[in-house]
Amino acid sequence: MNYSFALIVFLLLQTPSLDSESPKERQAAVEQMAVLGNKEAIPKLAAALKKEPKSDIRAEMVAALGRIRDTAAIPVLADTLRNDLDKDVRSQAIDSLLRFYILVEESGSVRTIFNKVKSVLIEPNAPMVGPEIQVDSSAKEALAAVMQKDFSDEVRVEAARALGSLRAKDQIPVMTATLEDPQNREHRTVRAEIVHTLGVLRDPSAGPVLEKALRDPDRQVVSEAVLAVGLVGNTAARPTLEEIFRTSSSASLKTQALESLALLRDPACTPLFVSLLDSKEDSYRELSAEGLARLRYSDAKGWRTRFDQEKKPNVRNGLAFGLAASGDLDYINNLANALDSRQSNQVEVYLFELGKFDGQLNELYRYMRSMNPKVRAGIVRVVGNIGDPSSTDRVRALSDDPNTEVVREAVAALRKINR
Repeated sequence: MNYSFALIVFLLLQTPSLDSESPKERQAAVEQMAVLGNKEAIPKLAAALKKEPKSDIRAEMVAALGRIRDTAAIPVLADTLRNDLDKDVRSQAIDSLLRFYILVEESGSVRTIFNKVKSVLIEPNAPMVGPEIQVDSSAKEALAAVMQKDFSDEVRVEAARALGSLRAKDQIPVMTATLEDPQNREHRTVRAEIVHTLGVLRDPSAGPVLEKALRDPDRQVVSEAVLAVGLVGNTAARPTLEEIFRTSSSASLKTQALESLALLRDPACTPLFVSLLDSKEDSYRELSAEGLARLRYSDAKGWRTRFDQEKKPNVRNGLAFGLAASGDLDYINNLANALDSRQSNQVEVYLFELGKFDGQLNELYRYMRSMNPKVRAGIVRVVGNIGDPSSTDRVRALSDDPNTEVVREAVAALRKINR
């Protein structure tokens, strides 16, 4: 018995503890707790966070909460965002909040930005939460508070970006107030990121403030606002966008303005688009064809010769979109086949719009039987984004596809359709 008791004591002493004087043992204890669903560890990590002197270990504790992925940790992370003195720990808290709602594959030891590991969730072009996911209001409110008044502009930018990732449309009033607050005039990157996020959210209510941002004295804010007004569909901004296109000395800003106009679906843009169909600039020809396609331009029915003579694939896709939108459905085949090309992102947008707004969902189903797995995967992703419940059985059939990419897209599509 004495031997057994001694062995138990020995084993207990070998178990790493959050209370250990050794930083390595505290790190080891965090590693042991960082297990998906380990809700019991949350109060222990919360208590340890308040007394941990080393910022890199606090960051590991915060990262562990993200890996546990239980929303019971939201108050802990919100407190960290408010009170931790290290900006990298606060950034890690934003990353962990996002991990509750956006699935990211994780394996191995806990890694933090202290290890110089870039997080895909807080970098530019971060992924967005699926439309079927309900995000806790407390998480969005915590991020909005950080966006407004954190000491670090870098952290404020990450918080604004996170609100876009979580589709936090209910925080648009806070974002617009922060954008227009005179005290934020010098916080250029924060204001620019807020404008970008308002565009990502695509809510028409942000239209007036984005139109005003087109005349902002800061060039970075203007650049973000140019595309954002198109994304939210603010047709009142059309004259200003056309003026920017005609007069700007920046080639990139001119292209952004034309891209924004192509998104507006404003018939008043027609003369400009028609004038650019023969432009020497590839992007102008592409975007003018795209804009006219969205306007159901009647003369697009005669674009067959123009399509056959066009050499640039991005422009051909824009012309095919116009032909398909005008009723020449054979050109959906060109768009579907382009899913296996460098222009796949471009044609996914066109196929989505044809299926969602032009009543061509049944035409898209045909390509679920394509011999090319990239086409099948792309089409099922488009169908999932359209989200029509009538697609369920067709999508479910692809969950047994021999290609793993197609199966993954089919499973994701089913989640979106059945939300």
